[in-house]
Amino acid sequence: MDKTIRCTVCTWRGSWMDAASMPPPRASQIPPPIESIQNALEEKQQSAAAQFGVAHPPPCPVCGHHTQVVKLHSIRPVQ
Repeated sequence: MDKTIRCTVCTWRGSWMDAASMPPPRASQIPPPIESIQNALEEKQQSAAAQFGVAHPPPCPVCGHHTQVVKLHSIRPVQ
């Protein structure tokens, strides 16, 4: 099953394969506070990749910024 990822800046969501198959656009300009958050997320992801050997998600195919994996939860029926 292909992992679902989402952009942390724009509203794009899609599969890992979709994002990896598209050439990333040049990263759009964002305000400095959001840019500092993006840099912190990127550093955290790089350290996790180095420590645990996990793959780094591809950049957003729409805006070129950081993406993260969406945690899919099972849906339990209401009783």
